[in-house]
Amino acid sequence: MAGIHKIRILDLDAGRLMLEESVVKAAVRKSKIKAHVSMMADNLAITRQGLMDKVPVLEINGTIVSHSTPIVLADVMMLLEKLEQRP
Repeated sequence: MAGIHKIRILDLDAGRLMLEESVVKAAVRKSKIKAHVSMMADNLAITRQGLMDKVPVLEINGTIVSHSTPIVLADVMMLLEKLEQRP
């Protein structure tokens, strides 16, 4: 899929969120895709979306692709590879 992908990470723990961001950005660099990575740690916004008990959440292009599990480099790389294989 050509263009710039939108990746969003949601977590309630700001320290853990920073680590997750570095993992996702490393995966983006390694996969050589174009993506905008953003983070959200807003407790109220996460709760309103019904994701309070599902953090950390990884969302790509508006679709939740991972939740309730640690965000690790190998998993993110696999998700990005699948994303690039779509027609």
